[in-house]
Amino acid sequence: MHLYSGNSNSRLSARMAVFFAFCVLLGGGIVHSATGSFAPAETHQTIEGFGGSAYYYDNWLTAHPYKEDIYYYMFEDLGTDILRFGNQYGHSAGAFNPHSPEIAAAAEDYLGHPVKILFSSWSPPAYLKSNNSTKNGGTLVKKDGHFDYAGYGQYWAESLDAYEELGIVPEYVSIQNEPGYVDTWETCELLETEKNGKAGYDSALNAVYDALQARGNPPKLLASEVLGIGYNLFQNYARYFNHDQVFGYAHHLYHGGDPKHPDAFLPAMKAMASGFGDKPRFQTEYSNGDADWLNTAWIMHNSLVYEEVSAYLHWGLMWPGDNELVKIDNPWNSSGWETSDGFSLTGRYYAFRQFSKFIDPGWKRITADVDSKNIRLSAYISADGDSLTAVILNVSQTDESLSLDLGGYQMAYGSVIRTSETEFGEDLGAFDPSSPLDVPARSITTICMTGQTGSAVGSGGSSRLPGTPVIQSIFPNPFNPSTVVCFYIPASAQTRLVLSDLRGREIRTFLPGALHAGQHSVQLDGSGLASGVYVLQLRTNTGLTAGRKVCVVR
Repeated sequence: MHLYSGNSNSRLSARMAVFFAFCVLLGGGIVHSATGSFAPAETHQTIEGFGGSAYYYDNWLTAHPYKEDIYYYMFEDLGTDILRFGNQYGHSAGAFNPHSPEIAAAAEDYLGHPVKILFSSWSPPAYLKSNNSTKNGGTLVKKDGHFDYAGYGQYWAESLDAYEELGIVPEYVSIQNEPGYVDTWETCELLETEKNGKAGYDSALNAVYDALQARGNPPKLLASEVLGIGYNLFQNYARYFNHDQVFGYAHHLYHGGDPKHPDAFLPAMKAMASGFGDKPRFQTEYSNGDADWLNTAWIMHNSLVYEEVSAYLHWGLMWPGDNELVKIDNPWNSSGWETSDGFSLTGRYYAFRQFSKFIDPGWKRITADVDSKNIRLSAYISADGDSLTAVILNVSQTDESLSLDLGGYQMAYGSVIRTSETEFGEDLGAFDPSSPLDVPARSITTICMTGQTGSAVGSGGSSRLPGTPVIQSIFPNPFNPSTVVCFYIPASAQTRLVLSDLRGREIRTFLPGALHAGQHSVQLDGSGLASGVYVLQLRTNTGLTAGRKVCVVR
């Protein structure tokens, strides 16, 4: 392209271009303006939740000397809703899944309620396999010349009985992980229907359904958890299994798109939404080294908006590699740890958290539009309309200034949380909808709002502000040595913040004193505190309390 062509207009354009380039070199850059809007009354899918697996390397987790810190990040800080386990019942003569009960109990402890569990099976026991091994593929064994579907169904019923004795009751069950895939690890080949000497997924699902119905109180079945959504793979399986037997449709994302170019998934995602919109769709496993932290969030956005999935699960909640959420080091080889605590939070952790921490089960996605090709915008509202969360991705190299029309949602309070190249889940303070929001290049910004739909706050209707104290944000968290706590009290009261260890022993008390009703903030000095997880309680002389966990790092 030529900047100079000999006429006065071209010379002016050339000078402007040179000036622009000079500004960019000086760091001035260009900020694009964009406008976004919400339609709270236009709802889409209901959210089942976010989560991931704790299957392989679960023994590393339960043996880790800093496991309580890791549990905090895996569950409370991440806001995990769904925990995926592998069904290993019958795989060995001794204890099966000895680590799952501890992990499930830790999830409940840190979340304050039982986590929803998804059971997938990588392989049935060796006695049910044609190759007499849980590994290296194989299909179901034959009995009296026929595939032993009845034995497979009975195995599933017995396994759920056994896990229930350990205190693990799954909300969801997928009878076979990636049923058409074969590899050296635990796999079992179940084709769409019985053919070519292989057992059929449709018959296996039917047998499990019958066995679990007879058992009583059956979990929700998900089908067919195929490797990806490309090549019409899910559609091929769906032609044969009985849709009336399943609660939802499940799949992975290992084909059907390109992790380096998240929009390449859109045709396959839209096909899933249009072809299987009668039941909730679950993306139950995905992780790829070519999908960096921003592309991880971008793929989540596309899944939620274009496929309209109700649940999105990353592969590993914890794993030794960089592709998962919490990177964990070998607990028996502390001399080889990459960090002093033997674990670290990856960029994908913070990207995932921008959704999982601030969107809850039972919420619905609402219509959200934006006029910038650089911005990806989605929004979610609670069932009672009290809370609304927006997630904004700037996938470009250009900063954006975004004005938002809340579409009649009357916000009482809002906060902004951001992950970028230099920010990691940082709480940036209050959100002001009357002013444009800065959305930096390559960033994920989450806005958490409380309020109501309908009549304006303070204009005769209820503001829907909580009737009890609420700790709204703690930033930074983890912290060293200080952090700022933002909180709300519904009425004037004597107020104090009490820091306790996980056994309930009070460690330190902070005394803001007499405070009026409304939002407040106070800086807490944690100097002298040992590294670890603590409970911070907001207490008032009216007897009302609120609590959050905090983490001190040294």
